[in-house]
Formats: sequence, structure tokens, C-alpha cells
Amino acid sequence: MSLQFISFVEKPKAHKSQIWSVRWSPSGNVVASGGLDNEIKIWEAQSGEHYRTLEGHILAVTGLDINPTVLISISFDNTIKRWDILEGNLINDIETKPGEVCCGQYNKDGNYFATASQHGTIDLRKDSNLEEIVATYTSEGKYGLCCRFSPDNKILALGTDNDKIYLFDVESAKVLHKLTGHSGNPIRCLDFTPDGKHLISGSDDETINIYDVKHGNQISKCTGHEGYVMCVAAASDNKHFVSGSTDCKIKLWQLPEKNEKTQVVDTIEEHKETVSCISWSPDGDKFVVGTDNLLLKWYCVAK
Repeated sequence: MSLQFISFVEKPKAHKSQIWSVRWSPSGNVVASGGLDNEIKIWEAQSGEHYRTLEGHILAVTGLDINPTVLISISFDNTIKRWDILEGNLINDIETKPGEVCCGQYNKDGNYFATASQHGTIDLRKDSNLEEIVATYTSEGKYGLCCRFSPDNKILALGTDNDKIYLFDVESAKVLHKLTGHSGNPIRCLDFTPDGKHLISGSDDETINIYDVKHGNQISKCTGHEGYVMCVAAASDNKHFVSGSTDCKIKLWQLPEKNEKTQVVDTIEEHKETVSCISWSPDGDKFVVGTDNLLLKWYCVAK
């Protein structure tokens, strides 16, 4: 049976400026968004009701992630902030050097936070003390644009500005694989499938690549977008993923089996500006997107 998108919540003017990051919490009860207006907004996940704004950054919020009760935000103001989602309070923050932190992600257990830098490195930090760097992973890239933990916390992936994706062994910090295939273009986004078998990448070359994580080889190239691929997110069924682009489109894809080609299942063409960020719900049947025209929109995937 074919799948399709159905929109069930829409929040126009969710922010005062472009929305650059969105995250559905692992507990499933809240969605957090951040953007160029320096604010972080917390939304009830099912209804989309706004109930809290976290203020404190003085420049754009470039990234955020959530463990069950704590949110970490990253900003152009060169700070990382930890927030109590339930109370809406700032727990603590640290100052970083310019370019030291561009984006980040929690590991699955929520006890470590990985940050990518403009120097092509990933720093692994303790959630309880973000100033404490317990390991650094170094690539040949000049600029780290995105980083992701594998679901089992054993691998860190780094996407860089020079077409390369580095897979690091978390324990040893050694490079397991160096992946290429985006024609020399920057890697804007990465996501592992929940089973950890595949890595999905999106790039300025307007394509999406699928890699076999174990063997480090590319198994599929997805074409169809007509702009930079800004975000990719794998569904919990290990069979589908979604992508957003500067072409203002959202695409739902079916991952390939064996020698099959990756198929586009559905395309949404209703947005008028860049689709910059996407996050799935933990149950895997819904996702939320953020766009450059200040819109947050929730979708469910139906048969």
C-alpha cells in the first residue's frame, strides 16, 4: 500500500524569523523549535499548542536537541545553554570560541553531547558538565556542518564542507570509514536509520546518498530535489525517510532493498520557502517541519 502525507497542525508565524532547527522530544510530549529570532519555543507535541518560550540567546539559535527533560541549544552568540524543559529554567551555560560549536546531538542515553566545529572536528562533552571534553574526533575537513550518533552510540558521523563524511569509532576515536559521493559539495545533513544499518546524507549537489554503515559503501543516490537538501530524517520503520530542500519541497522516500532503487513515495509542494528542518515523533508515524517563512507544520503518514 502507498503512503502519503496528511497535515494535522499548522502554526503560521511560529517564530519572528526563519526556523533553523526543530526537535521532537524522545518522550514524545513536546516539540522544540529555534531560529533566527534568538528564541526557543516549546510546543505540545500532539496539539501544537505553544506553552513556553526560552529566552537568553542574543543571536540566532542554530541547533538544539532534547534528552527526556533537558534541552541543549547552540547559538551564533558562541554559547551552549542547558534548559529544564519542565520548569522552563536555564540550568547553566558555557561560552565557546567562535567556530568551536556549529551543531550538536545527544547520544541515545542522554549522558553525552557531541558538537561539531568549523575546524572539522567533533568534541564529545559530558551532559552534566559541557565544558568537560572527554574525546575529540578529527577529520580532514575544514568545516563540520552536521554530526550524528549511531543508535547504539558506537559511531559518530561528521558531515563536512568538502564532500566527505567521516565515521568515527566513539571508543577509540579512529576513522572507520571516509565516505564520498556528493561531487565535492558540502554535506548539509545526516541521519542514521534506527537499526543503524544505513546512513542518509543530503548535500548542496541536490542529491541524497544512502550508505551501508558496516562496509562503508554507497548503495543508492536519490535525485528529485531541485535545490540544496537541508534536512533528512529516517522513520522508525527502517523503510522510509523524509527530506526537505531549498526547492521548498518535502519528499517521502522508501529505502532500497537489495538492488532496488530508492523510490519517492510522496512529495509535498505546498511550501513557499526553504524547508530547513524536520523531526520525527518517537512512534514514527508523525513528523514536524520548520521553514524559512516562519511556519511549523505537523504531518502524519497514512496508508
